[in-house]
Amino acid sequence: MNFLQRTPFFRLLLPLIAGIIFCEYYHISTTVFFVFLILAFFFIVIAFSFRKPKFQYTFRWLFGVSMFLFLFLLGNFKMHQAQNECRFEKLNIKGFFQVEITEAPVQKENSFLCRITTSQFIDSSFQIIPTDGRALIYIAKDSASAQLQSGDRLLIETTFSKPDGALNPQGFNYAGYLRRQGIGATAYIAADRWTKIETNTIFSIFRLAEKSQKNLLAVYNRFGINGDEFAVLAALTLGSKDALHPELRQHYTTSGGMHILAVSGLHVGIIYMVLGFLFKFLDRKPRLKLLKAMLIISLLWAYAFVTGLPPSVFRATMMFSLVAIGASMERKAQIYNTISFAAFIMLVFNPNFLFDVGFQLSFSAVVSIVYFQPKIAKWFTIRNKPMRWAWDLTAVSLAAQIGTAPLSVYYFHQFPNFFLLTNFIAIPFATLIIYTAVTLFALSPVPYISVAVAFLLQWLLKILNVSIEFIHDLPFSLSVFSINLGQVFFAFGTVILFSVFLNNKKFLPLAGSLVLVLAFLSVNILINYHTLNSSRFVVFADNKNTHISFIDRKNNYVFTTDSISVQRTAKNFWLSNKLNKPQKINCEQWFSSGFADFAGKRFLIMTNDCMKGKTAENLLNIDYLIIGNNLKPRIAEILECVHPKKIIVDLSVSEWYTQSIKKACNEKNISFYSVAEHGAYMLNLTENFSD
Repeated sequence: MNFLQRTPFFRLLLPLIAGIIFCEYYHISTTVFFVFLILAFFFIVIAFSFRKPKFQYTFRWLFGVSMFLFLFLLGNFKMHQAQNECRFEKLNIKGFFQVEITEAPVQKENSFLCRITTSQFIDSSFQIIPTDGRALIYIAKDSASAQLQSGDRLLIETTFSKPDGALNPQGFNYAGYLRRQGIGATAYIAADRWTKIETNTIFSIFRLAEKSQKNLLAVYNRFGINGDEFAVLAALTLGSKDALHPELRQHYTTSGGMHILAVSGLHVGIIYMVLGFLFKFLDRKPRLKLLKAMLIISLLWAYAFVTGLPPSVFRATMMFSLVAIGASMERKAQIYNTISFAAFIMLVFNPNFLFDVGFQLSFSAVVSIVYFQPKIAKWFTIRNKPMRWAWDLTAVSLAAQIGTAPLSVYYFHQFPNFFLLTNFIAIPFATLIIYTAVTLFALSPVPYISVAVAFLLQWLLKILNVSIEFIHDLPFSLSVFSINLGQVFFAFGTVILFSVFLNNKKFLPLAGSLVLVLAFLSVNILINYHTLNSSRFVVFADNKNTHISFIDRKNNYVFTTDSISVQRTAKNFWLSNKLNKPQKINCEQWFSSGFADFAGKRFLIMTNDCMKGKTAENLLNIDYLIIGNNLKPRIAEILECVHPKKIIVDLSVSEWYTQSIKKACNEKNISFYSVAEHGAYMLNLTENFSD
């Protein structure tokens, strides 16, 4: 029996995914949708109309085609439905909105971030209009907003706007990220522009989960666990990452230990083993095994709800639930079918999960571990138990990296070189910490003993954090580079084909894997060739600072008003184009006091009022005038000193001043570009000037 025959849910999963992806990029009209639906019904009717076994066997493909069409259309329909849910009706209209907070507010530096749903809109004529939409609001931080919680209903005065997309090349698409979560708008609420109306008292399992999580976090605080120890413990055991500060996140990311802070299959597996041990006494009688399975499943889902039910936990909990049912029936679960079933249910529930980074990493890691770990473990036969445990852990780590490395590099542009060392420390400590945390919850009412358990837990966390920081500080702990989406497919294709070759030792899959390796390397060569034969000028989009790159082949000269934020804004673009390490412009031969002569063009970068009160008998001719750094320029004064062919206004300049500059450009017939309207400005200077 081949793989497809043994994994029916994998076969059902493929057309569902195809329908979701097709809907993401193409629109099927209602007419075409129903034509295909009728066609699927027609194939089923024909398939079941044959009475003779001979014809049933000959036309068995009709049933397969009809199921493919049904599931393709189901995926398409669910994705179309999800796209409609994120639409927000009252964009760019100021008025009063009645909203309800759907999740616990998240504290930011100067505000509280709240996920809300709208129910009513009150316009300037006080007409009440029902409206339905999901959005993010930032409420100014004060004593009143600090008391807000999930279920609170507010009356707010604001203007909702559509979130920005990817304004920078290879930049983060914030609008797309929110759209995947069903959110279609954002708004800022001043301290005096909202009031609490009431609290929703209708029972909600999600609010109950949030309350339970808050109560469990309070147990940690009660026993004096705080600071970095609390931040790691809250993330590791309950999935709460609010207390993780950027430096601590970076330590775990660089060392390759961030996966233990994202509650996933590792954590659910440990909880499953704990519960299996606690209820082991129920194995004595066959009739009690089903009760054991039901208890384990109930408690696993309770844990999943407490963590907020992220995709990784949902998937892991579903799989272990199926394993528990199989164990109660004394049947071994077919793991690939179980994984496919979990993915199928999740995508039917929310097709946007398919585009979630955590979802992709989680499933690729699990499939890779299931397939490669047994094969890697067989490389060495070790009889010594501690050494065998160490080798098994190494095999799991290597297997997981095979499945996740292409995606990790694609999304995060980095690879932790010491991931094996990190896993040798992090996984055992994470296991001990989860066991100890469960013990603390169980014994928290017991004096003295609970204090001793909390003391042990705190020291385990301290040792873990110190170890992670040590690995982070090691030389060459992180490799930073970039690959594109095509290279991701080439990498996975290489792994799959080479695995097939190792199984059947045939030439064709080996040749295919080598061709894909060549394709992967060819993409790098093409990118480097393009970079080595181009000179470019880029004005990046940043709402607080000005960042400009002058790119001469692989040399990257950067003008910036903030050295930290430019990395966040432009790093992906620099990496994807294989540029050298950026050099901050101070005083080059071709650059001085904002004036630059680069690739035959003349530039002036204005970040202060250097032209204020000045005039010139002869206007200075320049090709590009860039205005930024939150400047509030008097454009008339500037144009009395310089004559640009094009004016570029970056995102940091306010909308009012941007429009005044645009008006002046129209009057004087000067080309104008607004980064706020069109995103980052990029010009290939190797081409003839034709602006």
